[in-house]
Amino acid sequence: MKSWIWIGAFMLHFPVGVAGPYSQGFGDPANSFDAPVPGFIGPHGIGKARLDDGIGGVENPDNRVNPLFFAWADDYEDYQRSDGDTGFGDPGFALGPVTGNNFDVVSLGDMTAAQIVAGDPSGRVTLVFPHPIRNRTGADFVVFENGFTATFDTGGDGIGGVFAELAHIEVSADGETFHRFPSDSLTPGTVGGFGTIDPSNVFNLAGKHVNAGGESWGTPFDIGELGLEVVTHLRVVDIPGDGSFSDASSQPIYDAWHTFGSGGFDLEAVGAISVDMSYDAWPALQQLPSGERGRDDDPDGDGISNLLEYALGLVPWQADPPSSGWGFSVVSDAGSDFFELTTRRDERLVDLTREIQVSGGASSWTTMAISHGGAPFQQANGFSLSITEERAGEIASIAVIRRDRVRDLTPIGTESRRIYRLKVTEITP
Repeated sequence: MKSWIWIGAFMLHFPVGVAGPYSQGFGDPANSFDAPVPGFIGPHGIGKARLDDGIGGVENPDNRVNPLFFAWADDYEDYQRSDGDTGFGDPGFALGPVTGNNFDVVSLGDMTAAQIVAGDPSGRVTLVFPHPIRNRTGADFVVFENGFTATFDTGGDGIGGVFAELAHIEVSADGETFHRFPSDSLTPGTVGGFGTIDPSNVFNLAGKHVNAGGESWGTPFDIGELGLEVVTHLRVVDIPGDGSFSDASSQPIYDAWHTFGSGGFDLEAVGAISVDMSYDAWPALQQLPSGERGRDDDPDGDGISNLLEYALGLVPWQADPPSSGWGFSVVSDAGSDFFELTTRRDERLVDLTREIQVSGGASSWTTMAISHGGAPFQQANGFSLSITEERAGEIASIAVIRRDRVRDLTPIGTESRRIYRLKVTEITP
């Protein structure tokens, strides 16, 4: 890894020859740098892909593509493969939702030593999204390759390492000017043609996470790191891993090289998280029977209508027990003099206004805090409140789903009765 030492306004770093600080090849939800994002969720386990087993059955049949993703790349431009191989050469395989199938890929090809010396361009492809990807809190999109965990020693990091073919990621708001994510590569040396790497030594390079063999995890990217507010195009640029290509600090990048067949980076899918959303365009509705997609319908029978499932960052096909709090709760901690209200909010839902209201028991309600179009709550009507927010969920890289805490600073007992509610109203974005 690197030890980081702050001296005044300057930062120095020194390699110390141990594993880096970045995330593992799958799981690792608490990693603050780049916690991998599951392509699938469900009762068979997070990150477990729903796959045809080839003999008439389906692995993990009740899992679903992660509903966190609001869009997938749906077109491509400028596909350039760097080698003469013809297999896995259809960019259409990179479009649409993640599958977890390591053959459902487009290869960018792997350069030879002669090509590298000659300065030839490495393989690349540009993907286009149906809706702009915005800069929201945390990761804004996720790239899926088909890396896998080695079960026998092929060199490099050995058994348990990830067979990874890495790529730079560049983004653009107009399809012409591209900005590259700054990367970090701490792999100490060459790993061989089919060797593995320790993914915790790699940051902001696609391909470091496992998406094969039943596991489906992708690499997250936050466009806020580039100072951008919106992107529409994404370019994947293969990295021949012999050390001739460098990270943002001019350190050599190593991965499995030279490979062939599906040589170089194998792109499986790119999922967009930070896309503005309205109820009628909500992808989760498409997974419901056509007669159960209404705002007041409750297909999972948990007492929460589809509109409230949408507003609270839940899914309408999975029943949420009352013990879950249903995304809104009011508590008074032992010893506290105040009520605190907790609710979930999705930053991407631009067609909603949320109001936390209070009543003394009569028929009238007064709004004490309000949120418009996914924005944080603000106090209203002169109420004295403490408002804080935090990431909801266990994956550190995912932060568009927020947990808001609104503390009513009117002391308990000041009034004989105090009732709270959450009101959700659709608005025109």
